[in-house]
Amino acid sequence: MRRSTMLLSTLTVTAVVATGCASAAPAAPAADCPTPPAAGFDTPDGWIGLAAERPEDIAFVVDTGDSSVAARSDRDQPLASAVKVVHLIAYARAVADGTLNPDEQVPVLDWQRWYAPGTDGGAHIAALNRLGIPNDGTSPLDPAATVRLDDMVSAMVRESDNGVPDYLRYRLGDDALRAAASAAGWTDFTPPTLVGTNLGALDPTVDRDDLWSLAQRFAFDADFRAGYAQNVTPPDEAAILEYYDRYGPRGSADDLARVYRAVADGSLGAGVDVVRRQLEWQSAPEPFTAMGFKGGNLPGVLTHGFEFRGDDGRTAVVVWLTHGMDAADYGAAMENLAAHQQLLIDAATDPAVVPRLACVA
Repeated sequence: MRRSTMLLSTLTVTAVVATGCASAAPAAPAADCPTPPAAGFDTPDGWIGLAAERPEDIAFVVDTGDSSVAARSDRDQPLASAVKVVHLIAYARAVADGTLNPDEQVPVLDWQRWYAPGTDGGAHIAALNRLGIPNDGTSPLDPAATVRLDDMVSAMVRESDNGVPDYLRYRLGDDALRAAASAAGWTDFTPPTLVGTNLGALDPTVDRDDLWSLAQRFAFDADFRAGYAQNVTPPDEAAILEYYDRYGPRGSADDLARVYRAVADGSLGAGVDVVRRQLEWQSAPEPFTAMGFKGGNLPGVLTHGFEFRGDDGRTAVVVWLTHGMDAADYGAAMENLAAHQQLLIDAATDPAVVPRLACVA
């Protein structure tokens, strides 16, 4: 088995079987489960130990097609940017029905209005740089510049740009997002605002139950945008962690796993080819030939969703949600993303991993 050493983007992440994953047999914990590995962030084993030590913070689903395991998978918890796969599906369905043209040239300033500097870990500027859009580190140098819509959407997946999903929500509407989620098996989806979530963290006086209105005002009211939060003292660490846990995008590991199954097995239907083209931009580990991924992180939160496909019809889905980390643990997790991602790739490719996860589920 070829092990992956890639570090996948987050925010700023068997035997031959039929294409569906739903028939996988759950892996029962062995009666003689060994003592879990020591908890830690710097090795795949350490993450297994964390699942045993902190069950209140971690939920996961692993479905390899012939075996599966889940832990607290129906529990609602923060998703961070992993939720953007729903926005991608909404975009893909709009392309499929002709509502959107992937070759449309979008004014960069229409994208830029949804960018809140200093709140995205540099994702937006990294996207501008990858797409060859000259900028001064905050804004494009040419106010008349345009960007191909499909390339703009790629920034939502690759760099985890926060402006694109809010742009798509504004342009397509909440019903389109709900319909996209429903088409993938997520029936109670609540459309989030990525920009509004981050803006709301800066000012505890705003209506945090209506962050979408905050995001839209920031996008279209130039005076409000220019002065927003300049004289606000951000909350302390504990308040920030509580805020993101409560007000960021939410869902369950089961919700996200259903979405990735629909992409992997093709049951999503219209637009699945566009979703796969956008998600599957990195090489896949053997025995698979395609791997789609979207992760996310916010203070105290780290999330991952994967789908794998093989030319022989095999599929696998892996979702892992972590929340409740303090600043030190969150920093350690972010410094060791590759170790965590390796565990999730191993879970899909190494038959020995699912039984070990069953022991800590």
